[in-house]
Amino acid sequence: NELACRMPIDAVLTTGDNFYNAGVSGTSDSHWNRTFEDVFNRECLLPISWYPSLGNHDVRGNTGAQISYSDQSSRWNMPSAFYDRWVVTEDSVSVHFIAVDTSPFVTTYHNDPDTDDMDYHVSNTDTAQALVWLDSVLAYGNPDWLVVYGHHPVYAAEGRHGSTEELSEKFVPLVDRHGVDIYFCGHNHSLELIKTETPTLYVTSGGGSNPQRSIQNLPYNLFGIAEPGFVLSSFAKDSVQIDFMSKKGERVYSYVSPQTP
Repeated sequence: NELACRMPIDAVLTTGDNFYNAGVSGTSDSHWNRTFEDVFNRECLLPISWYPSLGNHDVRGNTGAQISYSDQSSRWNMPSAFYDRWVVTEDSVSVHFIAVDTSPFVTTYHNDPDTDDMDYHVSNTDTAQALVWLDSVLAYGNPDWLVVYGHHPVYAAEGRHGSTEELSEKFVPLVDRHGVDIYFCGHNHSLELIKTETPTLYVTSGGGSNPQRSIQNLPYNLFGIAEPGFVLSSFAKDSVQIDFMSKKGERVYSYVSPQTP
């Protein structure tokens, strides 16, 4: 709220788990007011559009309601569980944002789903077709920056959930083939910046209000703290700046990356 009044914020992306503990039951669920409308309500934030992705807590509830809420909110924009959008900034920087639903790829949710809604959601998502779609949409156009975001991390420090083996297997070949610049995720209740031997930056922003107890950074972690906060990203033609912010809106770590070839 406060940051939107002192810095130019063009849009808000969520990395899932939009509603604890079991998503929403419908478009009139009280969660919409208690944790969204009546929370992010400062005048400076009201005109800003949100582009959410789904987390495992969301798929415990009615995911269709989160999609349908787009029809009755001018700032909540989730046309599907998987979707993409193009942005061209005032400086003519093109960014292709792709939102993915990662929960159906996680084996444990199929073997032991938390709720009937989760069982229905993961069982009725064709992950093979989702990968075909992702491969196709990643190949489309020639943006200055190619950004994917979803809930589960591909790579992450130890301390809560860690990395997601299924995504390392399924997503990394596509990420590498198409030269994805950034993958934003949540799930781990931490703030992390990871860079392996490839140019892709893996950014975790999952500690918005409930940080994990500890974090064990691994060799590929450039930064990682078990504290609440969020991430700002700013795109220029030849560089992107990623700022890790505390819950008070103070910058705790900043990284500037050159554009990948």
